[in-house]
Amino acid sequence: MKKTIKLGFFTAILVLLWGMVLGQAVLAEPQEALTGEIILPVTIRAEGFLPDEPEVYTLVLEGEEGAPMPAGSQGQRFQWQVTGAQATTFPPIACNGVGIYHYTITQVPGNNAYCTYDEIKYQVLVTITYQEQGEGLDVAIAIAPEGSTDKTDAALFVNSYERPPVEIPQTGEVENLSLILGLWVCSLLALALVWKQRKTV
Repeated sequence: MKKTIKLGFFTAILVLLWGMVLGQAVLAEPQEALTGEIILPVTIRAEGFLPDEPEVYTLVLEGEEGAPMPAGSQGQRFQWQVTGAQATTFPPIACNGVGIYHYTITQVPGNNAYCTYDEIKYQVLVTITYQEQGEGLDVAIAIAPEGSTDKTDAALFVNSYERPPVEIPQTGEVENLSLILGLWVCSLLALALVWKQRKTV
């Protein structure tokens, strides 16, 4: 009887140990990495006396150390050009795990002397978590002007254009214009005189 009890006890211990080994093996099995995309919206607005050709605007996205970045980034800095005023998004940023990341979005001033370029700076908070149901990642994005807690739907840059000054003719140009006008008046008088003489005849 005692031998049977001891045998059953040792059997139970072996089964328990074997179960623990199998459990560890299952946990150690590599799982397929979950992936997602970070999409950052941005809007450029142009106001005032717009140039004949749409201007090319330059936006800069900078991420903290370790934050995922778009393809083509130089380190944690990505420079992107947008032609004309429009609502668009930065190129997608691939992510393959949960995390919290911080970014900034700014605009590089252009070369138009009659444009006041928006110098606002935006803080971006990206939070990536596992989906509650199913496999995948949830990406939450919060955008706000630096120093403000008011969230916006997109990073907005408003560029204002002034009317270029009217060019005043130089002295030489004025003299030439007076000469042309004088010749034109003389021509009209000569034509009128010829016409009068013909009627008299």
